[in-house]
Amino acid sequence: MTRPWWKDAVFYQIYPRSFMDSNGDGIGDLPGIESKLDYLVGLGVDALWISPFFKSPQRDFGYDVSDYRDVDSIFGSLADCRRLIKAAHERRLRLVFDLVVNHTSDQHEWFREAKTSKNSDKHNYYIWKPLSGGVPNNWKSLFELRSAWYPNRQTGEYYLATFTRFQPELNWRNPKVKDEIYDIMKYWYKLGVDGFRLDVATGYFKDAEFRSNPFSWNIVPDQCQKHIYDRNRPEVHEVFKDMRHISDEAGDRVLIGETHGMQAELAASSYGENLDELHMGFNFDFLMQPWSAAAFEKSAKHWYSVLPKGAWPNFTLSNHDRPRAAYRYRSSDPAVTDARARVAATMLLTLRGTPFVYYGEELGMTCIRLPKSVLQDPLGIRTWPLPDIGRDPERTPMQWSAAENAGFSVAKPWLPLNPDCGTRSVEAEEKDPHSLLSYYKLLLAMRRSRAALHEGELEFIDGQDKNLLIYKRMSGKENILVVLNFASRKIKLDMGRLGVGSAVLLLSSKNGRESDAKLGPLVEIDADEALVCLI
Repeated sequence: MTRPWWKDAVFYQIYPRSFMDSNGDGIGDLPGIESKLDYLVGLGVDALWISPFFKSPQRDFGYDVSDYRDVDSIFGSLADCRRLIKAAHERRLRLVFDLVVNHTSDQHEWFREAKTSKNSDKHNYYIWKPLSGGVPNNWKSLFELRSAWYPNRQTGEYYLATFTRFQPELNWRNPKVKDEIYDIMKYWYKLGVDGFRLDVATGYFKDAEFRSNPFSWNIVPDQCQKHIYDRNRPEVHEVFKDMRHISDEAGDRVLIGETHGMQAELAASSYGENLDELHMGFNFDFLMQPWSAAAFEKSAKHWYSVLPKGAWPNFTLSNHDRPRAAYRYRSSDPAVTDARARVAATMLLTLRGTPFVYYGEELGMTCIRLPKSVLQDPLGIRTWPLPDIGRDPERTPMQWSAAENAGFSVAKPWLPLNPDCGTRSVEAEEKDPHSLLSYYKLLLAMRRSRAALHEGELEFIDGQDKNLLIYKRMSGKENILVVLNFASRKIKLDMGRLGVGSAVLLLSSKNGRESDAKLGPLVEIDADEALVCLI
């Protein structure tokens, strides 16, 4: 059988509002993405995951869809989308679109009709409870930090919305809702889309009895619940099987699920016991780990262990909902921060599984503290000044050059730029052979050319020091050793004790080591250094 393309691919996530503005309104768009496809090819990625750009009132920046078959005018047009698909495929880039079908916008024609009458054909597309009985349970609206039940006076009912009041929940127990969503998937498959990232995929079903969640401590006010009744219900697996069937019929496609929780077991369950559900469930555990070799090794081992037999893993260090890795693992010394970013990149791109890179991660883009006056994210506004909960800091515009507005737009960007955008930019780092961007290109080229790195087996090795993460990748006669030093000090490594007779350096994250140099038997690993060796 032909090996699925998504197993060997490196995905690059684009948040379209922040990637590239083509029309001077300060907001990124689809033509802007198209204009940068050659950059992405040069970087060495294989597939693009594009966050929502469908028609939307933008109350949650595209995660509130009002028309699943059209493009919001701020991002361009449907014709622009067709051109983007064509241009990407001409460059052998795959495209995965974000499909947000746990809820719609309250401006979607389905809800606009549903709220007018209980007799409406669309009324049962959503979840309702009578006002007369009071709120049915203790479920919370995640971004508004209040009850998830909102009154609709026209029908004398509450409707359910677990994110904001502007995002009513679809009733997936209604077969007509399923058919509507499946037809939307088929529509985009016919246009050439290579797959979908399914937003809050395990949130589709709610408890049939609408039981209240039990208490659980959480730092965010009003979120002190174990979410066992308002999400992650077992009925979702039948929907995943339906979606998989549709995708398999469409051909060489991929389904990637965002599970509504951080547990590896939950993500693993979305594959299905017989691998007949989603192709991949997102593993978010790396987003929660401290800067520690032991922590990352434990996390990776756990992920591998809970996956169903034959399931393909994935890893990511940053996304649009969590603070960027370069920010989480920052040091007071910028040189150390940069060195750690290289170690993290080496880990991400050499572990067994499909890696997901967030836009700007290849530059070392970080997060900045934003004043409340410029915040856009409803969660950030609601929880200010609590740190690292709002999502605007990881969504600032891509830093292309030293030009005005970092080359992102000729107009004032929708979010402020990081003050380092003049020096930490594509333009600046492309000129520097020792930059983080240049290192990413070397890593990605090596991953693509070495079968052991993109398809090989993996074996963890005792690192002789708690600050070392060491593993082998193996495919046929090719064996590659990866050594990652998470310490701020040098460590001497006895290669003989690893069972390695000889090693040839393929890549070091530190300048000064020559590629193809022979290593051993004692190797001094520099502080915050990554080595990739042929053994």
